[in-house]
Amino acid sequence: MRKLSKTLLSLLLIAAMLASFVVLPAAAEEPAAEQPTEAVQAAETQSTAAVEGFDLSIVMLDCGRKYFSADSIKQIIDNASAAGFGYIMLGVGNDGMRFLLDDMSLTVNGTTYESDAVKSAIHVGNEAYYNFAVDELTQTEMDAVLAYAKEKGMGVIPMLNTPGHMDAILAAATSLTGTNCAYSGSARTIDVTNSTAVAFTQAFVQKYVDYFASKGCKYFNMGADEYANDMFTGGSMGFGNLQSTGKYSYYVEYVNAVAALIKNAGMTPMAFNDGIYFNNNTSSGTFDTDIVICYWSNGWSSYTPMPAETLASMGFKMVNTNGSYYWVLGKSDAQCSASKASGFSINSFPGSTIDNPFGAMFCIWADYPGAETEASVISKTADTIAAFGAKLPDTKDKVKWNTPVVKDNTVSDNGVSVAAPGLTKVTVTETGAPETLPEGVTEVKAWEIKPEIDGVPYEGEAKVTLKLPAEWVGADIFGGVMEDGKVRLIKEVELDEEASTLTFTVPHFSTVLAAKANKTETIEVELGTPKTVEQLGNLMEGKVNPLLDDEIATVNGESKIDVKGETTRTLGDKVKATTTNVVKGTYIISNGNGRYLMRDGSSVSSTTDILKATEWTLEKSNSGFTLFDGYYYLRNRDDDGNVNLNLVEPANASILDWNNDTNGLNTVIQRFIWDTTYYLKYSNNKWLINEGTRNVGALYKYTDTDTKDTYKTVLTITGNKAGTTTLTLGNTTYTIKVNYKTQQVSAVVGETTKVTNVSGNLYTEGLLDTSIATVAIANGTMTVTGVKEGNTSVRVGDTVYKISVSKGNLDTAPSLTIEYWITNKYVSEGTTYSESARSKSLAAATAHDEQGVLIADQVPSSGMNSDKNPVVYWKTTRLASDNKQTTGSGVDKTRSGNDFTYIRYWSGSWSYSTDRENWVNFEDGDQIVAYYLQKTTVTKEVETQVVDWGNQRDKWGELDYLRTKYVLMDYTVKYESGEQVPSTFPTADTLAFHCDTSTTKNNVYYREIGMIRAKETDEYEVYMITLTPTSDTPTDTLKGSTAAGNNSYEYKGTETVVWADTQEDLDASGLGTYTSISGTFTYSIGGEPIVPGVEIYRKQAMKVTYYVRTKTTEDSLTVHYIDKTANREFYSYNIAVAQGTYFNANIGLNKDAWKGPLVNGEVTNLKGNIQTVSADLSTLPALSAQYRYSDYTCVEVTRSTGNTETGTPAGKEVYLYYTFNNKHTFVVDFGVPLKIKATDIGVTVPEGDSYWTEATCTGAVYGETKIATGEGLIYTATKPMLGIETLNVTLATGTGEDDKATHTIYLVPATTVYYEQNVATYSTGWDTLGTIAPDKYQETQKGRTEGWNFGFDPYYEANQLGAGGSVKYTNTKGADATLTFKGTGMELYLRTLNANNTSNLNETDATNHSYMLVQVYAGDTADANNLKRMSFVDVNNLFVQHGTDKYGYNTPCWTVDGMAYGTYTVVVRYVKGTTYGLAIDGFRVTNTLNPDNATTKDFYAAVHEDNMQTSEIRNMVLKQAEVYNLADNWYKVGNEVIDAVYDAEDAARIINGAVLIKQNYDQNGGTDVQVTSDLVNIGPKNEIYLNPGEAVVMTVPTTYTTVQVGMRSLTGETVKYQINSELTKEMKSTVDMYYRVALADGGKLVIQNKSDSKQILALTKLKVTGAGTTTNDVSVETTPEAIRYAMALMRGIDVPQFTDVAEDAWYHDYVYDLVYRGVVNGMTATTYEPEGKLTRAQFVKLLACSLADAETLKTYEGKHPFKDSEGHWAEAYIAWAKDKGIVEGVSATEFDPEAPITREQMATIFGRYALKQGIELPKSENAAGSFPDAGKISEYAREFVELMRIAGILNGYEDGTFRPQGNATRAEAAKLFSLFLSITDKLAK
Repeated sequence: MRKLSKTLLSLLLIAAMLASFVVLPAAAEEPAAEQPTEAVQAAETQSTAAVEGFDLSIVMLDCGRKYFSADSIKQIIDNASAAGFGYIMLGVGNDGMRFLLDDMSLTVNGTTYESDAVKSAIHVGNEAYYNFAVDELTQTEMDAVLAYAKEKGMGVIPMLNTPGHMDAILAAATSLTGTNCAYSGSARTIDVTNSTAVAFTQAFVQKYVDYFASKGCKYFNMGADEYANDMFTGGSMGFGNLQSTGKYSYYVEYVNAVAALIKNAGMTPMAFNDGIYFNNNTSSGTFDTDIVICYWSNGWSSYTPMPAETLASMGFKMVNTNGSYYWVLGKSDAQCSASKASGFSINSFPGSTIDNPFGAMFCIWADYPGAETEASVISKTADTIAAFGAKLPDTKDKVKWNTPVVKDNTVSDNGVSVAAPGLTKVTVTETGAPETLPEGVTEVKAWEIKPEIDGVPYEGEAKVTLKLPAEWVGADIFGGVMEDGKVRLIKEVELDEEASTLTFTVPHFSTVLAAKANKTETIEVELGTPKTVEQLGNLMEGKVNPLLDDEIATVNGESKIDVKGETTRTLGDKVKATTTNVVKGTYIISNGNGRYLMRDGSSVSSTTDILKATEWTLEKSNSGFTLFDGYYYLRNRDDDGNVNLNLVEPANASILDWNNDTNGLNTVIQRFIWDTTYYLKYSNNKWLINEGTRNVGALYKYTDTDTKDTYKTVLTITGNKAGTTTLTLGNTTYTIKVNYKTQQVSAVVGETTKVTNVSGNLYTEGLLDTSIATVAIANGTMTVTGVKEGNTSVRVGDTVYKISVSKGNLDTAPSLTIEYWITNKYVSEGTTYSESARSKSLAAATAHDEQGVLIADQVPSSGMNSDKNPVVYWKTTRLASDNKQTTGSGVDKTRSGNDFTYIRYWSGSWSYSTDRENWVNFEDGDQIVAYYLQKTTVTKEVETQVVDWGNQRDKWGELDYLRTKYVLMDYTVKYESGEQVPSTFPTADTLAFHCDTSTTKNNVYYREIGMIRAKETDEYEVYMITLTPTSDTPTDTLKGSTAAGNNSYEYKGTETVVWADTQEDLDASGLGTYTSISGTFTYSIGGEPIVPGVEIYRKQAMKVTYYVRTKTTEDSLTVHYIDKTANREFYSYNIAVAQGTYFNANIGLNKDAWKGPLVNGEVTNLKGNIQTVSADLSTLPALSAQYRYSDYTCVEVTRSTGNTETGTPAGKEVYLYYTFNNKHTFVVDFGVPLKIKATDIGVTVPEGDSYWTEATCTGAVYGETKIATGEGLIYTATKPMLGIETLNVTLATGTGEDDKATHTIYLVPATTVYYEQNVATYSTGWDTLGTIAPDKYQETQKGRTEGWNFGFDPYYEANQLGAGGSVKYTNTKGADATLTFKGTGMELYLRTLNANNTSNLNETDATNHSYMLVQVYAGDTADANNLKRMSFVDVNNLFVQHGTDKYGYNTPCWTVDGMAYGTYTVVVRYVKGTTYGLAIDGFRVTNTLNPDNATTKDFYAAVHEDNMQTSEIRNMVLKQAEVYNLADNWYKVGNEVIDAVYDAEDAARIINGAVLIKQNYDQNGGTDVQVTSDLVNIGPKNEIYLNPGEAVVMTVPTTYTTVQVGMRSLTGETVKYQINSELTKEMKSTVDMYYRVALADGGKLVIQNKSDSKQILALTKLKVTGAGTTTNDVSVETTPEAIRYAMALMRGIDVPQFTDVAEDAWYHDYVYDLVYRGVVNGMTATTYEPEGKLTRAQFVKLLACSLADAETLKTYEGKHPFKDSEGHWAEAYIAWAKDKGIVEGVSATEFDPEAPITREQMATIFGRYALKQGIELPKSENAAGSFPDAGKISEYAREFVELMRIAGILNGYEDGTFRPQGNATRAEAAKLFSLFLSITDKLAK
């Protein structure tokens, strides 16, 4: 396809040489050989470290000028990725346009260009630019490139250069639109001032913006560089031309518009820099600073782009695209090498340095597209890419892709359009409106709309456009959808009334609606005055007058044309047509200057009326085209040397020979439309084709617009009666409101106004404001009296009178004089005293208000008294003429006269009031006095203002009355931290007052001191004031002469509150309230902090204490008191300090838990006083009693740290953390009442009273509470607990409100809870026997007191039948009991009668037995769908005498366990039986709280009850006994064989389960209950029963925290039982309870019934805690040693636990074998001394005890065959051994009993015994070999040593020796004895 000639190549080379003098990013291109070469991939390089703000590292590939295949682009991507670049920029649109989308259709200015036409035009433009074998990438190929880049971790930035470098696109735009879109003849730049060019190119760019946005690209480069530089090649080039011609603003506008397209698609626009503010021009518009600038050049010569640093300073992000580092195809001197690239700096921009660049870009330009192959470009740029990438910061962590943007697709059907992402189809069916319409909606249209995406229904959000009926125009229109059968209106809609369409967004698709509601309009009309209203539209169409005629109004209407409709025509764009490009259409012909071609009959003429211009249809014809108006064809004709136009009819069209007639129509029209030489012009009233100036005519598009006639309707409304009516016209509903007539009335305050000739009734309700005026009517005259300024109204008949009241003229009214006094001294206004300012004259106008004015606003707020002391306003008083305030000595009228708050001049008089309701007129001669208070500084923290001012201490020496007739007053401040300042008296500020003899009480004089007012300061506010006398006894006076001796005194009287800010402050103080001596003054709450007055007994003092709070300031310190458990602050206070004051860094507790001052807690406050932070809450005066009197501990103190962000320094705050025990936890493990006493919750109560004095309790859910004065809290369960019961207790420990506190009591269900029968719900047919004992209570301290465990309670231990022997019973078949519980299991306890005629345990007749059905359901109801388990149970009880009338004993008759934790409902139903029925005694629930919950575990772990497991002991025995198969293979051991046999196989004889051991006994003819019968036949199969002499033995793992055994007395008789070797205990309770046991060595557990008679011990379950899991499966086993241990105990042998015999010691089993045989019991109760030497006497005793019984040994007492055995403690044992021939002595007369026995002597004695007894010792297979030291064995012993060796009894030491003369240890002797006895036991068998 390449057609370049040699000449053209030469021209191109010359152009290239010229272009090389200027560095440009785009220029012409030169060809090169196309021999392909292998691509060279860039080496893997490592970028530098990431730089904050550096996001873009780009390789730019110019694939617009030169075609690059998808594979070649991928190779470039590989190289860029390996070099660490983050992006590839694909310049697909740069001169050429080398990438075409599948759909290239465009709609521009209403004209749609088909996809193929656009593609063809672009292709032609690409080939014209440079013709490659393949010119464009396909969309599929680009999809693959984008996916590949993403796979390589790179982003893609598309580049489509615009408005320059658009050669192919520009050619297509001009070709398709028929409009020259080029700027000044440029081949590559569009004209930004040409609307068609702009519209086409922006529509084109939009296609690509949408595509790349849909793929997730983040950036889009619009280029925007080198505007028309192909036409303007010098100086400032194209941008300079734009600016010099005033068109640069068009460029700014264009760039911003394209940037907006990009941003609207969610991408960031990019552009090259040179056009942005070219030549620093900022006056032609502002560029969008969101555009990322790719800065490539700072210009040359006169080409002057704005500097990089300037652009950066304006807010643009800058990408370093330095042109010096370009690689330009075809320009060897402009191809950046790897070496040069290695010197690249991201900060070095052309002409500038940028500190914080946004990115950097390496560009590969294809200025000469054919200069080299794709492979060559890839190869030559590889190393440069690698080197360049190595210089860039790491950007691999930057996000390079957006979420793909999918644009809405619009589909239509049946006149309805739906737009949503990806839609492919929609089906629309119009349907009926819903029956019920929303309020106000008058009409609805509905459609069923079903959109799809590739056949799949779409149900999401979408935009819907509906066609509306034309008659709906003017109404309120809403969208809507159906939801749940109702209309949901959508009011956010787009309404196009011209197109009659409604567009809105639906949230989903169901039935979609358009709803019409009439607009509403209100018209008001006055009675008697008709009103006309104009409305748009022909509202009278089809209507007749009157439109409305009712009792309220009459309405007539008239419609007429307002504006006549017309047709207008607008000239459009010029149309270009050539022989190859004919755009069919209808056009008019104009010279473009107001002249139009018109066919006048059969002639051609001209007109200036565009509507008369002829409309010509342009069509392709042969090699040209035709213009036809429907009657004639237009053609040319030579006339007078001019080529004129004329017309030809279609019948004569054959005369037109378009191909032969060079002057024919084709040529002519072609010329006048587009030829550059000939023009269609209008001259001398003719249209001519001629050469000449451009008075040119051409084909033009046009637009005709028709407007209709517009109407208006005039409505005339006449009111008939006041009221409201409605009228609907079209789509508007008019509310017509007829009002009364109106008339204005003016009145004056306090005066009357007359209105005559009024008629009708008077109406005032809702109209007249009597506070403004009053109205009366008499004889047709209305009298109006003004009350105050304002407006109001009344109605009389049909007229409303609007009354306006004004003040009128008050200039002549009298004024009022107010005088200023402080008691008997004058006060003047101002800061200096002036006699002329001691009063004021109040003008009447100032107080002319019926409500009066506040007197405090009319007098000075402060002033100066005659003593030149500052004063402040107090109150104003009216004094009668005979009681005036004067300056006379002692004259004080402050408590005389009438105090008032408000004053007014009204109705011609001055009056006063305290409440604005009751007014009193002043009388002649009255004195009005404003009284003031003197300001003092008796305390630094509070300003004190007083009426009476005494003498301070520096004046006391001058006062004679201080000897006898005085009172004193002190002022103190009490801080929130508890300090009182001052604390010793008197002080320099103590005040002395004279106390005369005028007032007495109880014959004691007292002094009254006037009001005291406290005013807060900037640092402090007062919240309470108290008064404290020095004594409560009037006659208890101060000692001595205070004036002379300055004697100190203390305030020992009762402190009382005289003022408190709030009731809460008073309550928190715990103090009483003040009443003065005479009763004149008392306390107050709220308002100003004042002391109304004080009365003090003579020679006493009174202390005024201000309780102050410190205000929060920037400098103040804060102390926080925190409830650590609740993590809540309960109190805080501030300390006012100087700037820079902080809490000591070492502030803290004196000890771990301290109630006193903190260490280093002192702070000097702003007033110089020391305040100490204390942990003692009782010292904090403002703290409520709930905390002050509670039981607390301060556990932690912390100091605040600084905050650099807020600038807060460290140490401004300190935090004290407390724990309070007002939250108490008790465990409930039984259903009997729980009684909680005051002492149980740590409450201190009055002496002698065990309980609180006043209390309330709320919150019980699972039970009932009873609480009263003098009693504890009693809680009784009424249903099973489903969780923790929370009780809120408010109680008082004294008589005052301050003693109240609130406690929270948590009742936690134990791991097992035994409930009485009352917690179930019973059907009819049940009765109650007995009652739960009301005065018995369960233990409160479960788990908190050592020894108590869950499931045991002293209450049941002390009560034989449990809770008063009560029971719930029934004989009614079908009667049921229902219980809902939460947990993992439950047991049912019954007390049912014995139905058998005998107590024979083997009785098989079950005729009269009772049976119950037990059903377990999941959930809290008995829903059959949730049935989990069902049991049919025989509940006959054989242990109760038959025929008695009492019920049996508490027995567990049914159990369910091991269920998943949850809520269950159990139904127990009586099924059958005779008269004995069913009796329920209780229920035991397991794991009410989730055992797997971490909180539950932590709580139970604290009381050693966590991870509880239980297993039935009966099942443990059954597991071993195989009773279920009725096999008789019991492990039985009777009295005849009670000795254990030890051998090496014992380890294999471990029994899986527990073992029951029996002793034969005689119970006076009683039946010996056999194990088989016991287990199989007795009772409900949930227990195992031990008769006296029986025991259960097992070995329990020693890893458990506790082990507990469920036991009870079966019949209520006293049962004696023994656990292991502990002391025997007793029990008589029939209630199944858990008893805590201690395991013996190795986990052995033996439970014996030690009773004397037939008392039966029932064992239920083994319970363990701390197991680690809650599987309810306690695995036990029984070892032979455990059996031997049990049998020893049953023989009465005390089995000690030796601390020096370790379980793993080699001699352990031998020692305990002898213990179990009763041979040894240790040297002490706890030691055996295994390494101790054994004497001959000790050995003989061991032998005697092993081989002889006690009775035999008694016969040898007193015998002594040896001299040295006489009187010896072992005398009898030695005599027995000598008699049996076992020992011979060391001589005939001596035995030497205390000598250690040797090993050979032991062997000799055993051997002799065997021979004497005829025992033939066996030969052991494991016998030791001959001893190497056998020669050392004494002669007498050799035979016996050998005998014992062969029998395997003597084995020697580890080295094989026997050591015959060695002394035997006690351990060695134990082994010898145990082995010998075991052998003899077997031989005896």
